[in-house]
Amino acid sequence: GTSTFMEALAANGTANIQTSVTGVTASKRRFIDDRRDQPFDKRLRFSVRQTESAYRYRDIVVRKQDGFTHILLSTKSSENNSLNPEVMKEVQSALNTAAADDSKLVLLSAVGSIFCCGLDFIYFIRRLTDDRKKESTKMAEAIRNFVNTFIQFKKPIIVAVNGPAIGLGASILPLCDVVWANEKAWFQTPYTTFGQSPDGCSSLTFPRIMGLAS
Repeated sequence: GTSTFMEALAANGTANIQTSVTGVTASKRRFIDDRRDQPFDKRLRFSVRQTESAYRYRDIVVRKQDGFTHILLSTKSSENNSLNPEVMKEVQSALNTAAADDSKLVLLSAVGSIFCCGLDFIYFIRRLTDDRKKESTKMAEAIRNFVNTFIQFKKPIIVAVNGPAIGLGASILPLCDVVWANEKAWFQTPYTTFGQSPDGCSSLTFPRIMGLAS
């Protein structure tokens, strides 16, 4: 499965990788498969996952590889792989499925030249005209559930960043185990520009990683 995993990373612009994934599981609780004694057909599992991806998901692509699950952002309901409640629910669904199947880890990447432009403000603003308080509460709950899914996921999450990661697209990265970025990747958290408070637990994780001064 290692060669397939490296090929998937290379396809997302991270060909010159010098780091091994060995030991990644130390940062996550070891996953115990309670169904080892139950036989299953790997080819059938692969076929089911491919069908599930084609028909269940609109804004992401899910590929069941040998030993891992590959989730790619490919949004149709938003621009530049930005996150609205629909996109976040699909990512959560794919992570929950990967948590319960035979995947050893999850690889998260994106289709195109942009990794993730954070929250879909256009989606949000359009709905504020109806009921500002109700829509604000719904968006806050969607973000909370999305972030909690990353925090509670017990298997390793590897991220391949192939372009800009902005706002929530950047703040979720410390909640993952390994982040690889190519030369086209850059990161920005313009919270003060948009009058927004930090999200994705970044007010805790960023100082721990970069230091208080940064």
